[in-house]
Amino acid sequence: MRKTFIVIFILTTTINYSQVQKIFYVDDVKTIDYVTVRFCVNDSARIDKVTVIPENTTYKNKETTQQLIEYLKTVQYYENSKLKNNCYPSTFEFVNKKYEQQKLSEMDLGKCKKFRKGKFKYLDVRYKDTKIKRTRKKQFEVSEDFKAKYDVKWTSDCEYDMIYTKVREKENKYLLGKTIKVKIIGILDNGYIYLADLLNKPTVIGEMQLIK
Repeated sequence: MRKTFIVIFILTTTINYSQVQKIFYVDDVKTIDYVTVRFCVNDSARIDKVTVIPENTTYKNKETTQQLIEYLKTVQYYENSKLKNNCYPSTFEFVNKKYEQQKLSEMDLGKCKKFRKGKFKYLDVRYKDTKIKRTRKKQFEVSEDFKAKYDVKWTSDCEYDMIYTKVREKENKYLLGKTIKVKIIGILDNGYIYLADLLNKPTVIGEMQLIK
């Protein structure tokens, strides 16, 4: 196994959950792999136990995964954190380094058009059961615990906005009218790598595959 060292921003102060580093750029994956863990927060608001969940983990480098575990054990949440005295699942992305500063070539810009409609699936282990259908102006997503409809507006050859127009779950009603901004940063044989931004949440990087 090739040795890979991930860049980790060690935490020296108390933090919110959203401040935990979730994306790592490495040189031993083809596109994106995932590590899913269950971490436990003790009464002092510190992570003291981390267990890998194999069925939702695709990244194979055990040494680098151990670096991730040790990093998480440095995390100290605020004293009044609601995370205290409980355990939670969390997924981390290991992304090929070439996508860290990826910019599509002029040739690749024209290839984005084939993704404007069709049936797709996410290769993210968290959304592997999500069914996606996209027309030129709409997108529909459905899984066991999520259902949504979006208006789709292409703002350039390889960038588009997804505006929530309908959601099934009551807890997601706040998303109605909100926009996800998506930028395609990598073209694959039958899919693409994207960056997505929603509200004030951290940027998401993911892989989508065209299946029909």
